[in-house]
Amino acid sequence: MSATLTQNKPAATAPRSATRGWLFGPWFDLLFVANLAWPLIAFAQVGDDFGGRPGVQFWQLYYVTTPHRWITLFIVFFDRERFAQKRWTFLVLLVGVTVGCIGVRITTGALTCLLTIDYIWNAWHFAAQHHGVYRLYQRLGGVRPTAGVAVEKWVMRLFLLYVAVRVALATRPDAGLEETLWVVDWIAAALPGWLIFRAVTRQWSGARGGLVYLLSVSGLYLGLLWAVHERRLGLALSLATASALFHAIEYLSLVTWMVRRRHASGGTGLLAYFVPRWGATLVIFMTMLGAVGWLMDQRLVELWLLVNVVIAFLHYAYDGLIWRRSSL
Repeated sequence: MSATLTQNKPAATAPRSATRGWLFGPWFDLLFVANLAWPLIAFAQVGDDFGGRPGVQFWQLYYVTTPHRWITLFIVFFDRERFAQKRWTFLVLLVGVTVGCIGVRITTGALTCLLTIDYIWNAWHFAAQHHGVYRLYQRLGGVRPTAGVAVEKWVMRLFLLYVAVRVALATRPDAGLEETLWVVDWIAAALPGWLIFRAVTRQWSGARGGLVYLLSVSGLYLGLLWAVHERRLGLALSLATASALFHAIEYLSLVTWMVRRRHASGGTGLLAYFVPRWGATLVIFMTMLGAVGWLMDQRLVELWLLVNVVIAFLHYAYDGLIWRRSSL
């Protein structure tokens, strides 16, 4: 998701809860946006068999992560107004990404190159989304865009990106590199501390939602950085799965927030039919995709992996378009 995380709709159309500094309300935001239960998710995986289907990772992969990527196409192509705004951009991306991925698969005979691109793009996507949510809370609290806020944006993104890169490098041990990264880890760990200090000392109404969100994200990624720093790779894998769940649940919550806003202002297209029934629609969508994904993974694993790489790239690209607003 793009770092902007807001629609080009007037703020007046937002639900009343947003005016109090929350997207939905304290309890929903804390559970499904700030994801305060992530330590329980990480703890539940300790000692789990991550190579198999059972456990948290099974539900995370098939019933949360996969649907959260596919739902981006749902809200793009089923919303007539949004699709009309960038019709050719959406279609060119669809054709270009699909043809490009199929071409790479045919010419190389493998998905290694595409999966490397996916990891890098996904790391940026995670960082952009987390900063975007934090910035959204700042906007709800009345924080105006300033030079200091712009610095916060890049500090937060760079910290999250560094952790993602650090996790990837942990699988390629190099004594010289590890010695250098061991020092850099301490510098990186100070960055969220500065962000938290800024959030605590800044006077803005509705600060609790944004502060709790920042504390939750920072705690998760600091824990992940510490686990890699101390070479506790089992814990790092548990926390990485928790971060994937955090990201996907947060995204599905934000999509829910967005469609509620569009319903309040009168959306058009097939999406307008689903919005009043959004809870049931989301549950059915996640259940069906989870089941189909598991079955495809058992029978046509290579094809399903290629399809999901295409969907992932479209998810990243479309998010950069549908959530963007230049003032953020």
